[in-house]
Amino acid sequence: MGICQLLSNRRCGCCFLSPIHFQEKPSKSRHRRVAAASVDGENSVPTLTPLQAGDKKPRKQTLAALIGGASAALLVVIILVLVYICLMRVKRFMRRTSDTASSLPSPTVELEGIKTSHYAGAPSPHDTQNLRQLSMSELEHATHNFSQSNIVGEGRFGLVYKGLLQDGAIVAIKRCLNTSVHVFLREVKQIAQVSHRHLVKLVGYCEDGHQQFLVYDYIPNGNVGNHLYDSEGSPTGKLNMRQRLLIALGAAKGIEYLHSLAPPLLHMHFRSSNVLLDDNFTAKVSDYGLSKLVSEDQFYASSSAIDCFLDPELSASKKFSVQSDVYSFGVFLLELTSGREALWMDESNSEPTLIMQAKDSDNLVNFVDETLGDRSMRGAKQIVELALQCIEISPRRPSMKSIVEELERIQEKEIGRLIFESAEEIGAVTLGSELFK
Repeated sequence: MGICQLLSNRRCGCCFLSPIHFQEKPSKSRHRRVAAASVDGENSVPTLTPLQAGDKKPRKQTLAALIGGASAALLVVIILVLVYICLMRVKRFMRRTSDTASSLPSPTVELEGIKTSHYAGAPSPHDTQNLRQLSMSELEHATHNFSQSNIVGEGRFGLVYKGLLQDGAIVAIKRCLNTSVHVFLREVKQIAQVSHRHLVKLVGYCEDGHQQFLVYDYIPNGNVGNHLYDSEGSPTGKLNMRQRLLIALGAAKGIEYLHSLAPPLLHMHFRSSNVLLDDNFTAKVSDYGLSKLVSEDQFYASSSAIDCFLDPELSASKKFSVQSDVYSFGVFLLELTSGREALWMDESNSEPTLIMQAKDSDNLVNFVDETLGDRSMRGAKQIVELALQCIEISPRRPSMKSIVEELERIQEKEIGRLIFESAEEIGAVTLGSELFK
């Protein structure tokens, strides 16, 4: 009886908890529902099953997380750009302080019986003890007796040979004939006092009879012109915008250093062929300080041809100044941005020079090297505008210090712009993916 009564009670309870009953009196919890499950065949035991939530909430959480991550990444990029700009400004301030200190006048000193002017900002004249006086036999051995296969170029001073010294140092040896011995030794001592990251270092010299030699560090990647244009002066597209900016800035700093010395050391023959590139494509200016070691007629244009790098005002004044170097640097910037060579202009050649093309260009976009691409056009146009200032009449030309500062500003803008564009591209890839479909 007890068992039967119990079973009867369970059936009654089961009927009491039937789905119909629950439909008439819904549960207080709207997120749960009652489902009847079959247990032991006939007996139905009600169970409570949670109502499944929709899929919208996890998708919204994923979207929010991705947007938050993208925002955080963009914030990091902005912070990095601001830190970089601050560091560049601190660097400029420190360099200006150094230039101010280096502009103080310095006394004349005696060096090995030769009276020389000690350039302010240059190393002590006693540091020239590291300058090596090489023998003729050492140079012959280094160049395989001045073999033609070792010739790597020719400049105002003469032929340039690549050589290997006995201590393993690779050097560039410049050979000159018939220079006054007294002038040669004096100028060598002065050049040896000059040292800067963007100047080719003089490491030794040799004087033998009627020929003299200057021995420099060997710069492996040649001059900038070799990377800008081919044998016909047309663009090759080997250098991107970032590399050209760094080269322009490095060369400008080298010339600025020479001009900051007391008295200023004029280059007097600056051009693309005298801007060399090392393994890291760092620009190094060569052939500085040679003004008294070459004949004077090499500085001025002849009646039959015009050197585009030479300041046209020299034809009347015959007097070099820092502004003459600025003019040459402006032509260098035109080559750097156009990718074309500033050729000598002959009287029989009626084609406009690179300088005339830049001045007469209504749209600088047409002047800029098209291999740089549209993304680099803004920075390239700013450099061309700076170049046009450099080739103005001398009173209007900027100083090399101002040129360095302007190139640094262009570099800051270009790097910041490229970082932001890269961040935008990353964001576009994320938002355009299949994540939200």
